[in-house]
Amino acid sequence: MPISFYVKSSDALLHCAMWTPAKSRNEGVVFCHGWGGGTPYDDLLSMLAGQGYTVLRFEQRGYGSSGGHADLSLWPVDMAACAAAMTGIVDKVWAMGQSTGGTMALVAATLYNCFAGAVSIAPFCSLTRILEDNPNARAILEARFGPLQEKHFHAANALEIVESLQKPVLIVQGTADGSVPYEHGKLLYQKLQSVAQHRTVEDGNHHLSNVDRAPVLRDIVSWLDAQR
Repeated sequence: MPISFYVKSSDALLHCAMWTPAKSRNEGVVFCHGWGGGTPYDDLLSMLAGQGYTVLRFEQRGYGSSGGHADLSLWPVDMAACAAAMTGIVDKVWAMGQSTGGTMALVAATLYNCFAGAVSIAPFCSLTRILEDNPNARAILEARFGPLQEKHFHAANALEIVESLQKPVLIVQGTADGSVPYEHGKLLYQKLQSVAQHRTVEDGNHHLSNVDRAPVLRDIVSWLDAQR
């Protein structure tokens, strides 16, 4: 069972859950959820802990038990704050997330030296593009963050930000993703081909809940293991 605690990031206290391995490999993972919150990948996080990774899953400011006002532009900042909380526990930290969290994992890995690389599950490539491709996205996002501002578009423009990323990246996405079209992950992979691997999941939906995802989770763990 994970332990629960809080990490301070600027003016917000972020609620975190941490899985600690029986035998550590001195590597950690910071996992970020998507725009709807939730915990659809705790099976992956438990598997990672079983393979020696220390795993921290947190709720973004304004979500769940975390304090502060929800602000999409601060998601990479909050990921870095959680990575800093693992200082002294592990020697290397990976950014990981799903959906919006997958987008921000790429952004955080680009902007912050504390991250060794990123695992991005079902990411959108930019806020502008997802608003075009998902007719429900604006209403969902503005219900959480208020009217979208330039700072939000800038922070979530992964396709532009990752141009300078020279760290290992794994992008995972289902071909039948109805929330973030498969093309988003493909565009990010094309931008990052020199450092990235693209793990396509045939017929997989946004959460890969309609397929046997155990092989996908094993592939994610194996990819991380291979980065040593």
